[in-house]
Amino acid sequence: MRKFAYCKVVLATSLIWVLLDMFLLLYFSECNKCDEKKERGLPAGDVLEPVQKPHEGPGEMGKPVVVSKEDQEKMKDFNLMPGEMIALNRSLPDVRLEGCKTKVYADNLPTTSVVIVFHNEAWSTLLRTVHSVINRSPRHMLEEIVLVDDAKLCEKIKSTVHVIRMEQRSGLIRARLKGAAVSKGQVITFLDAHCECTVGWLEPLLARIKRDRKTVVCPIIDVISDDTFEYMAGPMVDSTGSSTFAGILFPKEKWTEGKVMELFL
Repeated sequence: MRKFAYCKVVLATSLIWVLLDMFLLLYFSECNKCDEKKERGLPAGDVLEPVQKPHEGPGEMGKPVVVSKEDQEKMKDFNLMPGEMIALNRSLPDVRLEGCKTKVYADNLPTTSVVIVFHNEAWSTLLRTVHSVINRSPRHMLEEIVLVDDAKLCEKIKSTVHVIRMEQRSGLIRARLKGAAVSKGQVITFLDAHCECTVGWLEPLLARIKRDRKTVVCPIIDVISDDTFEYMAGPMVDSTGSSTFAGILFPKEKWTEGKVMELFL
């Protein structure tokens, strides 16, 4: 009888120690995860999800789409055939430095209106530009996209996108001025109609304007081949003959007050 009571005490004590060990193990493993996230500059409660999932198909992850020479000879200006083969929301590689990928920006960055002027632009190329802006911009920072139709018919694409039509062919500068005049965002962003924005393109640009409202910023110019639509990352490169990720951001109040030139003095 005494042995049975002794065994019960030993078993109960062992069970308590097992439960205590499990509790400590779970507790410290969770703390390690929190510390790891803090070291990487991420909020402890957030879960880092992949920003985009690579798709399967022509041109995905920025790969080139090669067509035969016979088909190339039939094309004028942009190579329409590979452009039509590529999905409007194609995936692109994340070429940022590792330090940039984990950098956290404030949530209260200024909003921006993205102004895009087009005339005789390949429809698939223009739509891919719009999709990349919408898909890779934080929604609360993207006030709107203003498409300025420089005397070419166009339909409304999405609720975030506003289309303005020029009564006659006016040229790039006048069309951009028209788009800027109707923009509602705190920052005006001018983009080419044949570019594709990559992951994390907008936040660092707006952060610099928030730091100093006299700042005019420009992104690093990457290249999209006009033959194969291959995405080629790099620093400021010679973009002759290629469609570039060309853009510039202005503080809205400087534009509306007619003091844009002061930003360059």
